[in-house]
Amino acid sequence: MNTSTKNRFVLLLLSVAATLMVTACATTPQQAASTEPEAEPVIEIEPWEGDGMEIPMDGSSMEAWNRSMARVKAHTSESTYTTFENAIDYLLVYDLPSHKDMNKLIVRLDGLTGYEILEKVKWRRPAPGKGPAEKGAADAKIPVN
Repeated sequence: MNTSTKNRFVLLLLSVAATLMVTACATTPQQAASTEPEAEPVIEIEPWEGDGMEIPMDGSSMEAWNRSMARVKAHTSESTYTTFENAIDYLLVYDLPSHKDMNKLIVRLDGLTGYEILEKVKWRRPAPGKGPAEKGAADAKIPVN
């Protein structure tokens, strides 16, 4: 390669690099604007006297259900609310008429309180004053004489 060919090649590379840089700078603000997370809608919590698990759930629409869930969460302890959410997730999978469809499930749970929804799950509860069983019958040790 002679000197003029090298110079042309370098100029070509520089012009391609400059074009790429200008293109990248021009598209960056558009991409940044589209990747910003949208603000979640604020749900107004109605006042409630007493235990949040006694609030009847509104299954008339998904929006009404989400408002009910937010209301229960605001008036219930974190551990109880987590158990409540787990019960709903359990029912979503194992409630056969719902067919894993949340819209069908909320219609079936419409009007029930949190405690009534927990009753539908029928999880084994520990005896009063005792924690959950740590071991099953298969873990039992039988003394050999």
